[in-house]
Amino acid sequence: MQRICLEAANGFQRFLRNREGWARSREDVETLFRVTGLALNTIHCFVKWGCFLNAPGRTVPWRQLHALYALAEADGYSQVPFVLHPSQPSFKPSVQSLYLRTLVLDLVNAGNLSRVQLEIADGWFASWCGDYSLDAEYSSRLHLFFVDLDADAGLALMRKESHGDTVRYVRADGLKAQIEEVQAGLRNGRLYAGHGAGAVFALEEHVALLAIIEKLYAAMIAGADNRIEERTHFEDREVEVVVGTERVFAKARAPRDAPAAEPTAAPIPAAEMVEISPSGLSLTAIEATAGTPATVDPDLQTWRVNDLSSKGYGLLVDRAAADEVLLNGLIAIRDQEHGGWIVGAVVRKLANRVRGEMLAGVEVLSFRPLRVMLTPLAGGEPVEALFLPGPDPNGKADGLLLRAADFGAGRAFNLLAGGTRYPVRLNRVTKKGADWIKVRFEIVAKA
Repeated sequence: MQRICLEAANGFQRFLRNREGWARSREDVETLFRVTGLALNTIHCFVKWGCFLNAPGRTVPWRQLHALYALAEADGYSQVPFVLHPSQPSFKPSVQSLYLRTLVLDLVNAGNLSRVQLEIADGWFASWCGDYSLDAEYSSRLHLFFVDLDADAGLALMRKESHGDTVRYVRADGLKAQIEEVQAGLRNGRLYAGHGAGAVFALEEHVALLAIIEKLYAAMIAGADNRIEERTHFEDREVEVVVGTERVFAKARAPRDAPAAEPTAAPIPAAEMVEISPSGLSLTAIEATAGTPATVDPDLQTWRVNDLSSKGYGLLVDRAAADEVLLNGLIAIRDQEHGGWIVGAVVRKLANRVRGEMLAGVEVLSFRPLRVMLTPLAGGEPVEALFLPGPDPNGKADGLLLRAADFGAGRAFNLLAGGTRYPVRLNRVTKKGADWIKVRFEIVAKA
């Protein structure tokens, strides 16, 4: 079976070498995308069959796999989605996601996956790898492992010498959220299949596979030479914070604040009074009373910044105010530089008994949240939500934050943005908090 897969891949690759002779029309270009994807998919099947047959003697044709991706990258279509199989119109991978699927599956399977677990994992990564990316420029805050397009090897953990023109850095910062999504499904008795047949297998196999992926994820972070969470420490810096989902939504409803400026005391003009005395008339200055003091916002709290990283903040809170801070609760931090509010979730609470404070670890959900209203297509009251733009300019990591009570998988809404009405459908959950939920969505059509 492996021989059949490899010969099919060779045939697709020979067809691609002659693309200049046949890839002329728009339909031909779409065929080019699909043939490249089919070549990658047959090599992926070769790798899977090697695991099924327990045949480690047959090495993975890494150079052939790398060459197919490099071709698509050079011609500018590595990230273009397409239908790989007409029988699965909902599965629209890109060359990049298919390439990463093989790399990641090989990394996860160290010979300890059963055949059933391997099949479940294949479905998971077929869906997950669409959220990963390959970058040519390295960032210690974003990249954990890499692949060398000129090497006869797959993925490897980042090392100091892992650089060069042929090196691509894998950005998979969505893996943690994907693991949490599977965990949430298992707690509610739902089996996540991704783009595969994993849902037909026993719950125990899903739990065992998830434990393996969690251990691998923890080991990758602990074993990497680079420190992904590089932190910058601060002294005597304060931020204004509102705590709780309802207060966060209230701030989102308010007009956007201007960037904070240094307060300057306005001079208070003195009043003048005419005084009559035996020597004549004179002007006497009297002190003017101060104006009405500025309104104090009762919802605002002042927290001290302990440190910050690429993904969040470490904030110090008085023990008296710490009781109302929920683990996985929502908070908003005033953006002192650009105005507006930064939305985050409290992912850890550590008590400092010596100083009488609590260190709150805050994960940033969005630096630029936007309040939107979702009108149910089936009728009913509009739903308030926050649109959370992701770091990907293509919108792959965009999400919506809703109150947990307003969420329903598959619910369809009209979203009004920029004068355009977008019919959208909520799909999978990417993060769940104490009383809020972050979900991915798809645009059904644009009106």
